[in-house]
Amino acid sequence: MSRITRLARHLPLQTALLLAPIAYCAHQIEESAGGFRVWRGRHFPANNPLPGPHVFAILTALGLLSILGFTVRRSRPTAAFALLFFFTTQLHNVVYHVGAGVYFADYSPGTVTAVALYLPINLWLLWQAIREQWVTTMGATALLMVSGGLYWAFETMGPLVIAFGFAVGVMAVAVAEWRPRH
Repeated sequence: MSRITRLARHLPLQTALLLAPIAYCAHQIEESAGGFRVWRGRHFPANNPLPGPHVFAILTALGLLSILGFTVRRSRPTAAFALLFFFTTQLHNVVYHVGAGVYFADYSPGTVTAVALYLPINLWLLWQAIREQWVTTMGATALLMVSGGLYWAFETMGPLVIAFGFAVGVMAVAVAEWRPRH
């Protein structure tokens, strides 16, 4: 068994979640250095008026808040919320970069880190969450479907979808966590 495999088996979801913001930083460097905004403007209508650094700061803060929520209150709802956030902002981004790059026959800046970091880290988070019983297989499937819908809504309607989805998610977690138990 390799060291990476041993580490993967012994690193709890709570700690493994921290890899997602690190991957996001690397992804943003690749997109910025490769001119992703210019590339996107050639192929898609503009729907994001926010400057790249603002988007980076907002998504980093929201990602860290989702991890903090799970760290403070380790529960199925907070785990699902953190997973939903990263699947929405990262896992489906892999499909976007690869699919758009192939469709337009034009390299999409961000593809390397999406495939090399987002894909394995998010699949590992999914596997770890199921393994540690934070989500069921059916719950994981639902998270993948909902996150896909949120991601593609973000791509077509803009960044307010993420903010709205985050707010709704926080409210759903609050209801799930603090409702009276009988």
